[in-house]
Amino acid sequence: MKHPIIGQIEKADKAIVAEDFSTLMQIYSENAVLVVEPGKNAVGKDAIRKAFETIAVYFKNGLKVHQQGFEILESGDTALVLANTVVSAPNYPEVTRKATYVFNKDIHGVWLCSIDNSYGHEIIGK
Repeated sequence: MKHPIIGQIEKADKAIVAEDFSTLMQIYSENAVLVVEPGKNAVGKDAIRKAFETIAVYFKNGLKVHQQGFEILESGDTALVLANTVVSAPNYPEVTRKATYVFNKDIHGVWLCSIDNSYGHEIIGK
């Protein structure tokens, strides 16, 4: 059986590709952090939505994102997700990032992303 977090990440990937930012925001907690690029973070849903809108334009509305493998380490209502995230676009060659995500289960039992770091360890020292 697929872990519910994988479903949330798949939903997010589809929403990013479709530029469906309203659906995308449903997987984030209110005070979530998105690593936009090493050294630059967006904090909170409003800032994250604006960041994704800007990212879509930067990638000429052709951003593609999918995952190639997960490891989920769960403790109570917190989960660390390690993933091979594949990113590409018309003006950007396909790269595989060693992503790190943190999800927390809300009071309704829904897993929401509180930290979205598709760059993984690349952010160290930036």
